[in-house]
Amino acid sequence: MLKNKILVKITGSIAAYKVGYLISKLVQNGFEVKTVVTESALNFIGKATLEGLTNNHVYCDTFESNKLMSHISLTKWADLTILVPADANTINKFSAGIADNLVTSLFLAKNTEKPYLIAPAMNVAMYNHPATQSSLEKLKEWGCIVLPTEEGYLACGDEGKGKLLEPDKIYGYIISNLNQSKIKKRILITFGGTKEKIDNVRYLTNLSTGTTGAEIARYFYLKGYDVTLIKTKEAAMPEFDVKTFEYDDYSSLQQKLKKELNETDYQAIIHLAAISDYSPDNITVGNNTFALPSNDKISSENDSITITFKRNTKIIDHIKSWSLNKKVKLIGFKFANSSDRGKNDKIINKLFLRSKADYIVFNTFESRINNKQTCYEVIDESSNSIKASNARELAKVLEQLIKEE
Repeated sequence: MLKNKILVKITGSIAAYKVGYLISKLVQNGFEVKTVVTESALNFIGKATLEGLTNNHVYCDTFESNKLMSHISLTKWADLTILVPADANTINKFSAGIADNLVTSLFLAKNTEKPYLIAPAMNVAMYNHPATQSSLEKLKEWGCIVLPTEEGYLACGDEGKGKLLEPDKIYGYIISNLNQSKIKKRILITFGGTKEKIDNVRYLTNLSTGTTGAEIARYFYLKGYDVTLIKTKEAAMPEFDVKTFEYDDYSSLQQKLKKELNETDYQAIIHLAAISDYSPDNITVGNNTFALPSNDKISSENDSITITFKRNTKIIDHIKSWSLNKKVKLIGFKFANSSDRGKNDKIINKLFLRSKADYIVFNTFESRINNKQTCYEVIDESSNSIKASNARELAKVLEQLIKEE
């Protein structure tokens, strides 16, 4: 059974060759795809290629026999339209309301209730030109979703913005926007390990890479949830353009999380951040004691130094009180270094009591299974549990729990 109908509009850019991969991925995942091309696009990708990939007619000529109303019928047919690659010429024509070919005529006849995506691709100077930037802003105001561009080496030899977003990322935007109309829940995800500064070159941190958080974020984004991330700069990042705030240490995470929860209504919070239990407070060097963090590099000439740490309060304990939505579902994470079930049950029960979390995701150093994947256990207050062998399976479990009223 076909999922949705996607209309792919292609303009004259050398990046047009990448569209073949995108179309193939859409078709393989059950979408029906039709294509509309400008005459200049056919200089970069052929009709035979597009017809072979989509198993559908390729539309180009506004006055083609028996296709005179295609600018209306295709608009009605499509669940989502994407202009990819979108060259500067077509973007500026859209903004000016020009309809001199089938691609531009279709834009004027578009259904404003359906997602319309634009993936720019052009030389950096053309992309940064005031006319193009003004047109893109106008198109955003009109309800179009303008995708970001990659930054790097361009076909012309220049470097900078304007490079077409990679097809896998574009696919993610398509999936997300199709699902947005079905699911509007806002999800806040924290992840990454804090870095507690000692001086301007040294800090204490942990082994968190943020990989699990990034995979969970990716899953919810592709499912159409409104995802916001609060993460460390070094933590892994899903490949999509997700609303993101960054933190460094315990204090900056606390401030950013409190502010965001006070300003935005979230239906669920997935709190994976690996937070330091202690922060450096002061340092004793010889007979002198200084407050930390130091703005200068601490000398390495001393035989020994003594650092005193202060205990941090548990951020998870305050999340529900900070939240605008007092019925928010809170999912916390606990990573332990013991496989003693009795001991761990006490830790989990204490965490439930303090934080008022709805679920705790628990795993240990010793929870690795033969294929090196981590075994997660999702536990509720009644000690019921569901296991997941990797981050994607975990995300599926969490989605079902978040959906439940």
